[in-house]
Amino acid sequence: MIVGVLTESASRLNCVALSRDNSYLISGDHEGTIIVLSTKTGIVEYQVDNVFARGVSGLCCLLDGSLVACGFCDDGGLKVFSPSLELVQTLEGHDNAVSCVTVSPSGSHLASGGGNGKKVIIWSEPGEGGEWARVQVLEDHTDWISAVCFSPDGKQLVTGSSDKLINLYSFNEGNAILAHTLEGHTSSVYSLSFSPDCKLLCSGSDDKSIKFWNPADGSLVKSIDQAHTSLVSSVSYSPNGRILVSASYGNMMKIWDAETFELKHTFEQKFNTFQLTITANSNYIVSANQDETVRITPCREYQITGLTPILNLILHIVYKWEFVSFQHETEFRLTGYIDEVMCRLGSCVHNGGYNVASEILSFLSPAHLPVQITPTRWKSRKQLLALVKLQAVEISSLKARLEGPNLSDENDNYAS
Repeated sequence: MIVGVLTESASRLNCVALSRDNSYLISGDHEGTIIVLSTKTGIVEYQVDNVFARGVSGLCCLLDGSLVACGFCDDGGLKVFSPSLELVQTLEGHDNAVSCVTVSPSGSHLASGGGNGKKVIIWSEPGEGGEWARVQVLEDHTDWISAVCFSPDGKQLVTGSSDKLINLYSFNEGNAILAHTLEGHTSSVYSLSFSPDCKLLCSGSDDKSIKFWNPADGSLVKSIDQAHTSLVSSVSYSPNGRILVSASYGNMMKIWDAETFELKHTFEQKFNTFQLTITANSNYIVSANQDETVRITPCREYQITGLTPILNLILHIVYKWEFVSFQHETEFRLTGYIDEVMCRLGSCVHNGGYNVASEILSFLSPAHLPVQITPTRWKSRKQLLALVKLQAVEISSLKARLEGPNLSDENDNYAS
């Protein structure tokens, strides 16, 4: 999978989805364009424009590779496309814009949330006629429907609204029965996500909070009242259940420990993230952003911040590689000796050379470092010796540069 920035839209990205096998990434933008990208090559495979007059608001992928999209228009925007983005069906039932759509784990049912209509519609899979059919209409909210989500086991459906409420339904064969109404948010609910074991439900709201609920009885388990500094636009559990990722309009994306609810890392950005999802292997965050990009970010990557280069290196050495980021040499702009050193270190890291230093510095105790993560596995001594020989020339070159007369000045500039 390509990691980094994919810029293919001419407008802000509202939503993003992954195909079931994660081989394709689908994005929808504010101008009504849907793009299908290969996650292996980053190449645009398919594109369709002007799907909805005022933008695409939601996407979900079906088991056969087909796509369901919803959007803002005056005639109830909900459409089904083939894998190659040929229009298959326009679903009629909403009397205004459709803000969200989701598919059940079995692929047998869709749930879509409308705007001014204040209703959720459940659709059943195509029968002999080859079209999706409306089977139930839920009208238990009093304001705009902004989030819909099925539980991973397909036994529950949850909806969120601008009326500040979350409705939790039991779900069986297309029949939804209201079980609990969850109260606690003080503003609109914009995003919902079930934990993989279905024991927790997370909600993100305009009140800047993230709340965790027990779906079995509707009780509040944990509330992080100032999770973000602005509207929480998206929340998503990783498929392995270890973390929860949240995004907000405050130019931030955060990683939370799913068990302890502790904040693990904050990605400070120069743009808002409108929606995010996590790959099936739990390794990458895929986000749709205000700066007209889709970004693929390693789930547990710490970017180089105000830490010194040496501390960044130690963190990278002692812990798993994805927790600290070193840019590849082809992405690095050299401005001084320190930058060149970091570039070389990054090159070593990308080629697996960090394992050499890992062996050398393995005496360091993880307990003495600022984060607690399982140390990386070392390579065999035979492999290490081979790597040492390959890097001997580079190390000598670096040493000569480090002993140069201007290094201290560069160091001072870097530290400041």
